[in-house]
Amino acid sequence: MMNERAATLARDATSRSTRETAVLAPSPFPVTAHVLLALWVSCMVLLGVQAPDVYESLMQEDRFVEWWTVPLFAAAGVFALRRAIRHRRAFDALVGAFCIFVAGEEFSWGQRLLGITPPAPFLEHNYQQELTLHNFAGVFGQPGAALILALAGFGVLLPSITAIRRGRALLEHIGATAPRPVMLPWFALAAGLLAMYPLPFTGEWVEAMAGGLFLLTYAPAPRTSAAAALIGAAFALALTAWSGRGSATPAQLACAQAEAAAIANELAYGEAATARLAGARSVHKRAFTAVEEGYVRPDGLTALRAVACPEDSAASARRAYLIDPWGTAYWIATERGADSITVRVYSFGPNRRRDGGALEAGGDDIGAPLVIRP
Repeated sequence: MMNERAATLARDATSRSTRETAVLAPSPFPVTAHVLLALWVSCMVLLGVQAPDVYESLMQEDRFVEWWTVPLFAAAGVFALRRAIRHRRAFDALVGAFCIFVAGEEFSWGQRLLGITPPAPFLEHNYQQELTLHNFAGVFGQPGAALILALAGFGVLLPSITAIRRGRALLEHIGATAPRPVMLPWFALAAGLLAMYPLPFTGEWVEAMAGGLFLLTYAPAPRTSAAAALIGAAFALALTAWSGRGSATPAQLACAQAEAAAIANELAYGEAATARLAGARSVHKRAFTAVEEGYVRPDGLTALRAVACPEDSAASARRAYLIDPWGTAYWIATERGADSITVRVYSFGPNRRRDGGALEAGGDDIGAPLVIRP
């Protein structure tokens, strides 16, 4: 009788332990992960402070950091959905869908790679004029705030709940996998960095860090997460190289050059520049954003509407949103010096990514600066 009771108690204890373990990330968090995360944060901060030009180049769209974020979140989403399906865990399914969504949003669902011009609602209301949902700030709020909440809720709150028996029972009931408590400081650091934003482009490398943390939570073993991260890095390097290439017809190049020059001339010598633009020390914005924020008068861009692009049947439609022939935004950059004002309007060119600086052309960017001496 005593033996049966002891066996029953042992089974209950084992069952309880199994349930408690089930709410934690399936893979242990290795020391190597601590080291790599510390190196990532340290290197990004060091580059941002000591080598800002290199740092800014790495953080641009369609460069390694952004491309690496895509497979990190995608792999995390796949592992989360796999766990959700195998063990019927509803919350994990939601997290998996969230990770897949973030991965898709990061590369604009292929829009820039394929050179697709987004539909008019995206050009008008999406502040990056891309085929993404998270940049509809008027609908979804600031994307940084949403990610802060996700990191704090998933990476800080859930591990904290696992310290309480009822909390573990709740997580098991809703099918939630919590990051291991040892991961909590890294999630908190990522959320804190996004909130404080100590450097320009902080969000870019913190998003990659967040993707890695979600991957480490759901990968079934450390080797699996390491393999996924390495394959993702190779994928990112390949896409960085591939996206740097672009093709264009002579007519497209001539059209973009003429349009950029027309906008620049209207700003420098015409009626397009507002008092706000004229009085600003420096401005660097998408051209359509500059219109919306009162730097540019759209009715002053008469020369743009007169540019002939005979092979581009959609020219008038895209010009309404100041989009170039490859479906990306024209940018406006101005800088006031001691005795001159530099104005540059530029396109990212056929490869659809910025290769130079605000006032200096690089790669296949299109648009030369104008220097005005009042």
